Amino acid sequence: MSSSKPLVIVLSRNYSTGLGVIRSLGSAGYTVDLIASVKKSGSSVIAACSKYVRKSVEVLSRKIQGDSGEGIISELMKYAGSGERIVLFPADDYTASIVADNYDALSKHFLMPVTVGENPIPLHKAMDKSWQSELARECGISTISEWVIDLRRDIIIPKDIIYPCFVKPAQSINGSKSEMRVCYDKSELSKHLNAMKLFFSDREIIVQEYLNIDIEYDLSGLCLDEKIIIPGVIEKTRISKHEQGVTMSGVMLDAEVLGDSKEKLENMLRSLHYFGMIDMELFACGDMLYFNEINLRSGGPNYAYYMCGVNIPDILIKELTGEGHSEAEERIKSFGKSFVYEKVAWEDYIHSHMSRYELNKCIKDSDFTLLTDKNDPAPGRSFYKRIRLSAVKHRALMALGRE
Repeated sequence: MSSSKPLVIVLSRNYSTGLGVIRSLGSAGYTVDLIASVKKSGSSVIAACSKYVRKSVEVLSRKIQGDSGEGIISELMKYAGSGERIVLFPADDYTASIVADNYDALSKHFLMPVTVGENPIPLHKAMDKSWQSELARECGISTISEWVIDLRRDIIIPKDIIYPCFVKPAQSINGSKSEMRVCYDKSELSKHLNAMKLFFSDREIIVQEYLNIDIEYDLSGLCLDEKIIIPGVIEKTRISKHEQGVTMSGVMLDAEVLGDSKEKLENMLRSLHYFGMIDMELFACGDMLYFNEINLRSGGPNYAYYMCGVNIPDILIKELTGEGHSEAEERIKSFGKSFVYEKVAWEDYIHSHMSRYELNKCIKDSDFTLLTDKNDPAPGRSFYKRIRLSAVKHRALMALGRE
């Protein structure tokens, strides 16, 4: 490793997303340490056993709602005063939020993603899905009809809601995929909202019109304040049924597939004045392209961009440290390559949403996978050992009628 390269601390709640970042940075010659937020001890082992991880530590946090992140901050402060240049790389909404909330204290010791400008937009505001939709409309981008319902008050269902509708958290950090649901009438919606209020009463949720979507796109890129880098767009070819909306497999396409919307999306991203990775979701319905949401961090399929020739995490670190990058580094080397996110595929198989034949075919037909990598084999081996055991246990419980 070049002595000029900074140490990078990857902060991750989701081992598979963090692993993509770790591999991208490690292959570029950075020393990488992992601080993993976990519900259960040992949950981060798949990412931690990567050959690119110098050392790792787990911080136990069974729930993230209301968690101040003291354990993560405590671990980070052990690096303070080392004299090294250190970059923090949060890889999910939770760790990104912890870094943003503690920016003033952390910025004395670390470089990290941040909103910039004279009056920077608070990161929590920028992460709010309804605020994002407003911003998209201001930039001339089509959005899905939506309604915000506050679970902290008596639930009043707006009369103009269009059914079927789709329920999701107003902020990803405060919700889970299991809360997302299609409701076909007012009765179903009322039942679901009341169940959510019982367990998640201290926040808002969004109800959207449910669209008949032809194509779903996942777009990873980079905001460097005014400069926006969108190397390519992933067309989702299979989407998880177990985890609503999560990409199971996809193919890398030229960003020009977005047509006139590409420039509007770039203008929207510029208005954030953000310095960091982004993950955006778009829906195509007939001739219409709809904005769904932006995550201000790396997305689940981020490693697909590295496998297609663009190392987005490396570009971000170079810009944060002032090294800079070339335009050639922004260009996808090979469009049309397909991938499968085998963690997502196996979870759909385990929960009986696909057959073993479909699972094997899905993996076999892809050009590459996101967890199994011959250049870094340990995480793949660990994943398959654990997932096969999980499959056996789950199916045994199903046979006994306990699941």
